[in-house]
Amino acid sequence: MNLLKKIKIILKSIFTRCPSPYERKLNDVVIYPIQDHAYLAVYRKDLPIGKGPGVSLYVHDKEILKFDCFGEGRGHYHTHMNQPSLVPEGEERLYFSERTVEDQAERSIFEIQRNATYHLQRNHDPRITFFKLDQPRLEVACREAKAKMLEYAVKGH
Repeated sequence: MNLLKKIKIILKSIFTRCPSPYERKLNDVVIYPIQDHAYLAVYRKDLPIGKGPGVSLYVHDKEILKFDCFGEGRGHYHTHMNQPSLVPEGEERLYFSERTVEDQAERSIFEIQRNATYHLQRNHDPRITFFKLDQPRLEVACREAKAKMLEYAVKGH
């Protein structure tokens, strides 16, 4: 592949819209608005690699963080979503050290509350890089999202 084509592919991946939670065909999606152009999506997943609740942070219709709480050895999360990957397919997961689905759900919310700004600042899209999350509203959305994730965790057992 020539260099110009590679650059076009990278730029397209940076600035194109990612699928919404509904377009990704997730189960029982609940949206928790944070502010204009930012929300959390909580859902249930039932995949060959695992089953359990998940949560994603979306800013400007791009998925920034995604957490899949599947329990010990399977629960993981993804960062720097919708950007050119620098690692081979399948190696972009970060695994939880927490063992239970419930503990992974708690960790997911902690990461969103405390580290979302870090991840926003490393995004290639300037609308996201300089986006300021409304912290009080983020706290409310996270509290509600955590309750829904724990509800889904109980239903999944």
